[in-house]
Amino acid sequence: MKFSMVKTAGAVLVAAMAMNVAAQEQEDINYGDPTASFSTLGVSASKDHTQLNGMYGSGSNIFQLDLGVKNKTDDKGKGGDVNYRGRYFHVTDGLGYSVDVLGGQTNLQNGDKSTTNTVLAGLIYKFQVTDNISVFPMASVGYTRSDNEPKSGASSKSTDTLYQGGIYAMYGFDEGHWVYVNPKVTHMRKANANLAQVEAGGGFMVAEKVSVGAKVEYTAKNTKLNMDKDDTVAWLQANYYF
Repeated sequence: MKFSMVKTAGAVLVAAMAMNVAAQEQEDINYGDPTASFSTLGVSASKDHTQLNGMYGSGSNIFQLDLGVKNKTDDKGKGGDVNYRGRYFHVTDGLGYSVDVLGGQTNLQNGDKSTTNTVLAGLIYKFQVTDNISVFPMASVGYTRSDNEPKSGASSKSTDTLYQGGIYAMYGFDEGHWVYVNPKVTHMRKANANLAQVEAGGGFMVAEKVSVGAKVEYTAKNTKLNMDKDDTVAWLQANYYF
């Protein structure tokens, strides 16, 4: 009887210690870490677009879905254009691999419609430089297809193979806030063109499970891809974690 009580008490103590460790690990998560597993719902907004962001983390498996809509009409497209990105991500001991499916539909002012869909498979590795500084080299390979449906005339399609390399560098503050920069280059084989992009931003924890943040996305001009000028987009973000 005494042995049974001691055994039960020991089991309860071990369970309590495990729960405490799990809680500490959860508290140590920095939500700016691209390899961290957690769940969140959020919204992002730029001058022309609104996007809903969702992510579900189950151990080493992470599922992510972003849905966006264009809410402003300009000389290239109408309001109501949509875009999406779905991702499965698996990470263990700093090494992760992912599969992304992304794309969108653009309705041009002249009545033409353009649809693009891309599949990417990639690797990412986490280097913990210091307690606060992390560096994540990443590389991906993929395939893209664009379908153009003019209001009049025959439709057309084009395909290409993509190779993408980049690095994500982050500083995570002890209070849970973070700042980061993410330069990357995408090479398009058939077009023989390199697309250079830089994303920079950060997040601020305004409550235990709520953050607000901002980011800027810069894309360099590329005449081969019919991009005649640089493009810079600023976003505001808010997320709830659970």
